[in-house]
Amino acid sequence: MSKQIQSTILLFAIGAGFLIFSLWSLTHLPTQDRGDAIIQALLYMIPAVAAFGALLMLPRRQTP
Repeated sequence: MSKQIQSTILLFAIGAGFLIFSLWSLTHLPTQDRGDAIIQALLYMIPAVAAFGALLMLPRRQTP
């Protein structure tokens, strides 16, 4: 497997993992300290957005 494909798959896995965990954290908020849990879940969403943004910015193969 080439390094480009491997790094793309890893970047997608990292983005998906952080996104799933942050959405799960938002849906399962504790009864106390809700504000802290919301902020923590949103902080976990930042790497997910960055990973998917990096995937969108990858160079595309030019076909003639």
